[in-house]
Amino acid sequence: METFDYDYWQGASPVIWKHRGLHWHCHSSRMDGETYGNESARRDLATEYAPKAIRDWLRKPPGTIRHVATTPEDGITWLRAQWSPIKAQVGQEADAIPDTVRFGRALHDLSLGNDVCWAYWLSGSTHLHLALVATAQTCH
Repeated sequence: METFDYDYWQGASPVIWKHRGLHWHCHSSRMDGETYGNESARRDLATEYAPKAIRDWLRKPPGTIRHVATTPEDGITWLRAQWSPIKAQVGQEADAIPDTVRFGRALHDLSLGNDVCWAYWLSGSTHLHLALVATAQTCH
């Protein structure tokens, strides 16, 4: 069996997102433990709660969009701005993956036209959900 290349993202500069004509809607949601486990509340497209399926963010009201990223780099800038203030609240998981790798892989995924979703339990019982959801540039 071949060894998996965990550094696949380094040095790659895919531009698939350009060919597909994409941008990303950036979403964030904070939920307490009870809401996080409430299936009906999270499936309700009228709420600001993180949906169970990442693509369902696109069916939520436009007011749930926190930022519109026009490039993968712009998406990473937004993601870094969300990550920096909460990193200390994430606990050991925050240091399990170096930020260079965390953001490098996210940039690679966005460049391929993929969605990126990070979710963490913050100190206490708050669940944070961060999502960058790819959609056509012509959606609005």
